[in-house]
Amino acid sequence: MTINSRDTFVNTADAPEPSLPVWVRATDLITLVLSVLVVHVVIFGPLRLGSVLSIGEPWRALMLLAAITGLRHYVATSPPVYQRVWNGLRTGWRTEACQTVWPIVVVTRLAVLLVGYLAVVSIGFPEGAPPIRVSDNEAVNLALRWDTGWYLNIAMEGYRWSAEDEGQQNVAFFPAYPLVTEGVATLLGAQSIFRQPLDRPPRLAMLRLQQRFLGAALLVSLLAFAWGMVWLYRLAREHLDEQATRAALLLLAAYPFAVFFSAAYSESLMLLAVVAAFYHFRHEKWIAAAGWGLLAGVTRANGFLLAGPLGVIGLQQLLARRTAARTRDELVRHAVVAGMVAAMPLVGVLIYSGYIYSLTGDPFTWREAHTAWGRSYTGFPTLITPLEAITERGIVEYTSAQPIDALNAVGAILACALIWPITRRLGPEYGLFMILNVGPPLFFGGFLSMGRVTSLLFPMFMYLALVLADRQRQTLVCGFACVQGLAAVLFFTWHRFL
Repeated sequence: MTINSRDTFVNTADAPEPSLPVWVRATDLITLVLSVLVVHVVIFGPLRLGSVLSIGEPWRALMLLAAITGLRHYVATSPPVYQRVWNGLRTGWRTEACQTVWPIVVVTRLAVLLVGYLAVVSIGFPEGAPPIRVSDNEAVNLALRWDTGWYLNIAMEGYRWSAEDEGQQNVAFFPAYPLVTEGVATLLGAQSIFRQPLDRPPRLAMLRLQQRFLGAALLVSLLAFAWGMVWLYRLAREHLDEQATRAALLLLAAYPFAVFFSAAYSESLMLLAVVAAFYHFRHEKWIAAAGWGLLAGVTRANGFLLAGPLGVIGLQQLLARRTAARTRDELVRHAVVAGMVAAMPLVGVLIYSGYIYSLTGDPFTWREAHTAWGRSYTGFPTLITPLEAITERGIVEYTSAQPIDALNAVGAILACALIWPITRRLGPEYGLFMILNVGPPLFFGGFLSMGRVTSLLFPMFMYLALVLADRQRQTLVCGFACVQGLAAVLFFTWHRFL
């Protein structure tokens, strides 16, 4: 069967049920949230969410829950909330997307963690002990690696900045991942650990609190990756057949630098935000697309670049409407709405920059802070340096002296080489996404961490699945997985893999 990559495949298994009135859906959502809060207070005690919400006794929230639920079911008796939730979970679980994604996520993510744990207990650490830890149990301590400490610091203590400190500072890290981690840790009972009277010494209580936040951070990463893969399945299915779509997911999950999806890092949340924004924008689900775009803007420093590809999709939609001879008012309305939604990643960056301005007096202090990690403008000559080194010393000597740089370079070169084929076969929005996410980091740091950057380039894996034969896909997945095993060993034993 010949596949046209630009054709749309319709997956009837994922077709939504007829939607209920907005007020019913909103009421059911409030009911679910209140139910979670009541259960939390019953198990862990009083809950405080900043200055916005404080629940000391469960009976008050329970009374509010009963009132809202009763009013809802008095006006709209069917379907009840519990039936909607159960049907939604059952239907969602049975979709092709979920049935395809969950084995890939479970096997690949747990395999990476298992390899990392075995490496720690068998190989050990370069200096005999890790730089930071929250437990003597290496399994509990496993997720605490490299940048994870910065995310936990923000989640637990907030942002700190000193004008006199020229070293690394946590304002370089965007807030979405730490904030989500803090929320999940709160739901897991983090606030109850230091509630008086303490049932353990303060030092042990602090370790328990850190462990709770670390567990929450890893849980966020794993769940966000799983959810992002579901949206990627649905997006890829509009360009690829079912077999190629599965291959695209496997290629991404097995990619050597996909090791970061098993770490307490922001990569998983960013993948979720970007892919979901693409999918919902293509289907003109504006509220969802705006929300995901905003999330991308506050998740990573390059999140605002998503506005470009979304703008291209909006322009394509506008041109299609014009070709279909739609009215001028409809064209203007679509242009305004699509433009506002496409700008949401920029809004996310502006929100964080505004907060940083209130903290430091300079809205772009977060950008300047990246120079402490080696992210400063280096220009095109930096890209030539490895080629000159290979020419002078040979590829064996270069890779022996700089193995991680060489691996990062391979990822960057692969991404650059695929920009034009991706643009031609999948569309200009995907090609622009590749350019905007590869170009800036190359010119601001050379090949530094380029493998980590390329792990989020989902169009690359869609394209490889599209053009490769089945045996070639399987071979590439196996090759990727072997190198990812090496990456897990290096990363979890605190050897440089960035």
